[in-house]
Amino acid sequence: MTAGKRSRANKLVKFGAAKKSLLSLLCLLFFAASFAAQGMKGAASLYEEGVNFQDERNWWAASERFQEALKINPSYADAWFRLAQCVYELDSPETALEYLQNAKKYAPGRSDALNLEGMALISLGRLDEAQKIFEGVQKKYPNDIDSRFGLAELNLFRGRVSGAESLYSDALKINPGSVKALLSLALISSELGKHSLAERFINQATQGHADNPQVYYVAAWLNFKKGEISAAEKKALSAIQVAPDYFEAYELLALVYFKQGRYDEVIDLTDWALSRDRNRGATWYLKGLAQCKLKAYEKAIDTWTLGLEAVPEDEITRAAFELLVRDRIDLEDPRRASWAKYHVQKAADYSKKYAGAQMRYEYQAALRLEPANFSARSAFSRLLRGQGFSENYLAQIKFIQENEVLQAGVESKKNSGKDVSADEEKAALVRLSDTVEGYESLLQNTLAAKWNVNPFYLDKSRWTVGLYWLPTNAPLMHPELERVVSEHLCVLFRGILGTNVQAFPKAAASFAAAYSDSRRNGYDYFIIITADESERDIEINAQMNSSRTGTLTQNFSVYKTGNNRYVQALLSLRQGILDVLPIRAKILERSGNDVLVDIGRTEGLVKGAKFAVARKGSLKTADSGRGLRFDDGDLLGTVTLVDVAEDISEGLLGGTGFYDRVNARDELILIEMPKDGEDAPEAAQDTAPAAGQDGNPVDGKSVEAADDPLRGANAKASKMPELINMIRKIY
Repeated sequence: MTAGKRSRANKLVKFGAAKKSLLSLLCLLFFAASFAAQGMKGAASLYEEGVNFQDERNWWAASERFQEALKINPSYADAWFRLAQCVYELDSPETALEYLQNAKKYAPGRSDALNLEGMALISLGRLDEAQKIFEGVQKKYPNDIDSRFGLAELNLFRGRVSGAESLYSDALKINPGSVKALLSLALISSELGKHSLAERFINQATQGHADNPQVYYVAAWLNFKKGEISAAEKKALSAIQVAPDYFEAYELLALVYFKQGRYDEVIDLTDWALSRDRNRGATWYLKGLAQCKLKAYEKAIDTWTLGLEAVPEDEITRAAFELLVRDRIDLEDPRRASWAKYHVQKAADYSKKYAGAQMRYEYQAALRLEPANFSARSAFSRLLRGQGFSENYLAQIKFIQENEVLQAGVESKKNSGKDVSADEEKAALVRLSDTVEGYESLLQNTLAAKWNVNPFYLDKSRWTVGLYWLPTNAPLMHPELERVVSEHLCVLFRGILGTNVQAFPKAAASFAAAYSDSRRNGYDYFIIITADESERDIEINAQMNSSRTGTLTQNFSVYKTGNNRYVQALLSLRQGILDVLPIRAKILERSGNDVLVDIGRTEGLVKGAKFAVARKGSLKTADSGRGLRFDDGDLLGTVTLVDVAEDISEGLLGGTGFYDRVNARDELILIEMPKDGEDAPEAAQDTAPAAGQDGNPVDGKSVEAADDPLRGANAKASKMPELINMIRKIY
């Protein structure tokens, strides 16, 4: 082959290779574009699936689809916005705000994203920030309805119901067919007592939106609240007929059946609901309560046990469950050990934060369930020792010794797989015996030994209080919440020296019925409990009255939100009641001017405390308001404490005048605490009456339930009344 031919051949080869490379590159570009198109199509398809789930209010499935769409296309603004909507509905406003930042980044200035941001800020209690956002949207888009809805909610949170009503009315003028405006106005009108107007809005919504199940649901809710139970049943059934999977309508229908006493049907409905969602604590509660009404107590125990496994944070179900265990389950029942573990573990968690008050509550709750629980009993005894209550500590460890609680604790450890040798077990028993012997020796020269009395057998009842409850017509998540509060509060008062509190098991027919019963039983005071709750918060109200005159002593209103809100509210209410009960005592024995009195450090007393002595039986509750009433002629002298033990004290008698008339059993009322001196133990600060003779706390604090009786951080989120909850459910 000549050189020219070889050159042409080489050129042809090179051209062919270049052609192939070009074709390969074109194929790669084609396939890349094809894959990209398929990816974009996949994101859009997933987005549409998410929208469909969102329309069905299946927030979990919708969130999953939107997240999958965003993996394919991270700049998909609509998917970010929809995802924010879903997590907002799932009560995660912080996460919603994060997703909204991405939505605004890829599609800035859209009003729907700004309005949702405002609603999320309201949920977080950041009301001023939310107002700026809604006002900004209104300025740019004067006819934007959603921003008006946001401003209306702000008015509701701030207690301006009439202002909210005006804003919803404006929204209705802009869009006369808005179902949210109509139903919101119906709810607000009902709240304001304008029932005929509320009915008119409901009728208008029904005529324009006969295929919307929310219209019938809100109508049923309003009927229930007015006590029109049959009408509520019909409307709830209509909502279900329009939307067979309308979960809230089934829940409301179950409440209707419960109110009507149709407990078997309640159980059927709750079984259906739990088959679809086992994580609804209120549904477990209602099923167990219906079983209690049918006297199927063991079934109720099983139901609430399963419910608390599914939703352990449902405090009201736990309270009702433990009240039932107290009344219906033998102390020897082996199941009590597993039920007590919850409180032991919670107390252990609090111990890491050095939260003594919380630990005391949890250990006492565990011991109510299982008195022989070694972990709770020994930990509780150590708390007493740390507070300087040596006599009470000795009583606890003697209980452990005499009831073989330590041995039971060792067996429990062995059964749980822990290795405990015979030598270790023997050493523990010896240490316990030595501790008991040592403390018995240490406490030989106490006031009790000096005066030859046993403080543990003293009757220290100074105040008798009856607890009564009035049911509400509102469809609460936990029916008979007021009864649970009343009975649980009664249990908590059993650890309070100086008080004898009894809870009336059935709803009081009226104030007059409670007053009459309290007079008949000879109580000093009677307290009427009412309660309200939503998914996020709880409010307990208590009206304390004199059983002698029927006049008001003190009103209490306790609101809590966040975790542990029920227990915090209950302990806060107990503290408020203790703050208005005057500190009383009585003389046990007298030797010259030395007297023994039945009060000590466990009730917050310290050396130097001064009492007035009043003739036995002369102290009465004030004719109105707080404090005590007595005649000057009944005052016999004074007693100043000079030696204060845990349960008794020694005092010096003075001011008796020429005719000394002071005898054993005469009464003492605190008139002065020393300004300088030792402080009362922390454990006594929230577990004993704390007022002087005028009914004002001796430490000078205001007469109200404490902000946080558990001494922890109290989440001061904005209160969300049930009215706002209902309005937020409308879409």
